[in-house]
Amino acid sequence: MGLLKRNKRKTRADTVAYWLNGGDARDILCPTGYTRLIDNEEIRKCTHKIADLVSNMTIMLMANGDNGDIRIKNELSRKIDINPNNLMIRKQFIYKIVTDMILYGNAVLLPEYSGEYLDNLNILKADRLHFDETKDGYQIRYGNTVFSPDEVIHFPFVPDDDKPFMGIGYAKQVKESIDNLLQANATKTGFLKSKWKPSLIISIQSDAEDLQNKETRNKILGSYTDVTEVGEPWLIPAGEIDVKEIKPLTLADLAIQDSITLDKKAIATAMDVPPFMVGVGEFKKDEYNNFVKRICSSFSQIIQQVLTKSILYSPDMYFKMKSRSLLQYDLPELTAHVKDMVAGGMLNRNEGRNEFDYSPVDADGMNDYIVLENYIPVDKVGDQKKLKEGDNNG
Repeated sequence: MGLLKRNKRKTRADTVAYWLNGGDARDILCPTGYTRLIDNEEIRKCTHKIADLVSNMTIMLMANGDNGDIRIKNELSRKIDINPNNLMIRKQFIYKIVTDMILYGNAVLLPEYSGEYLDNLNILKADRLHFDETKDGYQIRYGNTVFSPDEVIHFPFVPDDDKPFMGIGYAKQVKESIDNLLQANATKTGFLKSKWKPSLIISIQSDAEDLQNKETRNKILGSYTDVTEVGEPWLIPAGEIDVKEIKPLTLADLAIQDSITLDKKAIATAMDVPPFMVGVGEFKKDEYNNFVKRICSSFSQIIQQVLTKSILYSPDMYFKMKSRSLLQYDLPELTAHVKDMVAGGMLNRNEGRNEFDYSPVDADGMNDYIVLENYIPVDKVGDQKKLKEGDNNG
């Protein structure tokens, strides 16, 4: 069950930048600078949700057995599941891998060995990786160093159409939604920062030339305001002046908030994340469980298959990530499920306690597999009196 491989890759991740040009309306339509895909708030939220859940999964080393696959606990399994990296715990390690897969399309590890034992798995910086196609496949450049694929552990996500060995992540799927969200946010910011607009418009009988002069305007307005106490009504000749209250436009009038909500939902949908996980809509257990089964399990499949291919030599062993622990269960549902499993002889009672994070009990029968019929051990089912009597009666 050895492990051996080393490789470095540098993929200069496609920097997805979005610019808004506005001419004279620059302050309203164009944000300062540019925003990369990986810096967008909504993208980071969706990425965090996926990476956080996937990194919670236990990584198990499994071996094929005559009666089914069994879990192996040794130094290798501990290395991968507890301290794969000398500077990070497993959760941080997997979180970083998944984040790079989503944002850059690729995550690459460089294994280090101490003799025949795996000592460390270094995560290469995704924005310094670059893939070069070769006659027989591809090579990976990381700075000035070139690696072949069998020297590193490479996790691609969403294969590129022209270079299927290289992942592209979610960039193309969310580009348009990000563009719309950036413009909506920029318009909102520009509107809130725009200059003060008068809330009153006063129409008076006067020549246009007189109103163009500031002193004349102040004189006309002062003839009413300077002689009136605060709160005292104005007394004006009928037909000589008309005062109208103007209500300025709000974000609701511009439908900015609705647009932002729709774009957030579009981004979440494009990244296969339930909208409620980014603050749009209400939590739905079935939708969440479907997200775990489809999306989180998809990432775990990539990780466990790449680790198995890159690290293990034994054809009878493989890595497996446990995704079932992420599912949401109501306590009554879980209780009924465990009771059925115990009653059917598929779990013993200590294994049933483990489903609720209870410690095992050292008591007679707690480790026996029993069935519902009087809760007798599975291997004693055929010894039941009624079965033997049935045989004697023909």
